[in-house]
Amino acid sequence: MIISHLFKPLSALTDDELMQRVSGKDDDRAYGELYHRHARRLMGFFFRQTGGDEALAADLTQDTFMRVWTARDRFSGSSFRTWLLAIGYNLVKNHYRHSEHEKTYESLAMQTQEEASDSNVIDQLDQQAFDQALSLLLEKMPRESRLLFSLRFEEELTVPQIAVVMALPEGTVKSRLHMLTHSLKQKLNHHDTVRR
Repeated sequence: MIISHLFKPLSALTDDELMQRVSGKDDDRAYGELYHRHARRLMGFFFRQTGGDEALAADLTQDTFMRVWTARDRFSGSSFRTWLLAIGYNLVKNHYRHSEHEKTYESLAMQTQEEASDSNVIDQLDQQAFDQALSLLLEKMPRESRLLFSLRFEEELTVPQIAVVMALPEGTVKSRLHMLTHSLKQKLNHHDTVRR
């Protein structure tokens, strides 16, 4: 079985099999295949988290993959995608921590908080307008809530995977998700549900 694994084309290998080749043999072709599979989606994650800053999203994507290569010997064989997002999540947190833009963002969010609570108009909006309203609400939420929303509903990670990425107990992730969806439902109360 191991021999057949070595002769499979790279495109036929799972992410975890590719990462085993990267960590075991410093296989840069397998690393390139992982980059090809995940870079665009990871950049989308960063693009959303940085307020649409394409250059910063590209830099964070490159930094994440550089850290994957540097830490290749520490890959434990668990889900590669979860491990990749955990690295990316920590980079975003560090960016927020060191960014001076955060203070500006927080003051703008406080000024417009009253606008976010007005959900009467949403009743007449179509799906596109609903998505825009949801996006606006998310922009005004604390960064941890935005990251949690993105990991669950955009990256479609499970609660156990989010717990690994955010280094939190599963119960904490569940309660934070519950509070987040409850808050969004209240603010978008004329729509059926926030997608679970």
